[in-house]
Amino acid sequence: MAANGFMGVQGAVSALDFLCGRTTALEAEWQAKTAGGDPRPKTTYLMLLTQVVTDAQTDMTTLVGIEAAGTGYARQPVPWGASSVTSRQSSNTDLIQFGPFNDPSGLAAPVTGAALVTRMTSSAGQPSGICLMAWNLASAITTAQNQALQLAAGSLTMTLAVT
Repeated sequence: MAANGFMGVQGAVSALDFLCGRTTALEAEWQAKTAGGDPRPKTTYLMLLTQVVTDAQTDMTTLVGIEAAGTGYARQPVPWGASSVTSRQSSNTDLIQFGPFNDPSGLAAPVTGAALVTRMTSSAGQPSGICLMAWNLASAITTAQNQALQLAAGSLTMTLAVT
């Protein structure tokens, strides 16, 4: 899955707020969740997209509307490695698998990208969570019945560029 990524609007705002010592959108979401005594969530999830997106389209309402669909599809947790001080990067440490997809046509539409989000589920009526980062693929991926999409360990990388 070769792709170029960009930080989602809410992800960028959260990163800037964190660097400035302000409460971030992520922190506010976690505080709301912990009000009920739940532990602070630390898992992020990858969702597959069926349309190319720009940074202006990374709100969850838009993303839920273009999320992949099909029997066997679900957002997958991303196991991140520790960030590297020298490269300012973090990569997935294990295989990430979507499917296999049981529909006769695989997924309903070709996959053109992915988004890193803070919640495993949401619905079009009440999207929840925020988009941290999005990637558009160099070329669309189509799936067949009983096929799965896999990302090898180390194939999903986030880099913080410093100039």
